[in-house]
Amino acid sequence: MKLNDLTKKQFKEMEYFKPTSPFTDIIIVPTDNIHESGFRCMKFVLWNAIKGEISGVVGGSSDVLHFNGIGGWGKRLFNNPSQTPISYRIDCLRRSGYLRIMTDYYLEVDDYIFSDFSFYVGKSVYDKSNNINI
Repeated sequence: MKLNDLTKKQFKEMEYFKPTSPFTDIIIVPTDNIHESGFRCMKFVLWNAIKGEISGVVGGSSDVLHFNGIGGWGKRLFNNPSQTPISYRIDCLRRSGYLRIMTDYYLEVDDYIFSDFSFYVGKSVYDKSNNINI
């Protein structure tokens, strides 16, 4: 199976199943269901790029995807309070179905037109100083 050959319809019609093997990639598929938060729910197709196969299809009732767990603390919240985590979240806009990446830090970019788009973590939004590089 080639990941790039799958259509939107094929992704939307995939049945849910628990992961059967490790995975390297997550394909975010907006659903037609609206979460009580007002955002669209998403399901996640778990892809193993090494084997070239789908490892699982999960979610469906989730309106947010947290990277490295809620708050960026990993599997156990507050497991190392001396380390400041950096958390990324993705939600899915209700009307357009587009995805939004959120964090509690200002983000910076430096390569606007290249094929690999990079962003970098800046200052915390809770930092009251006005020293923000944009």
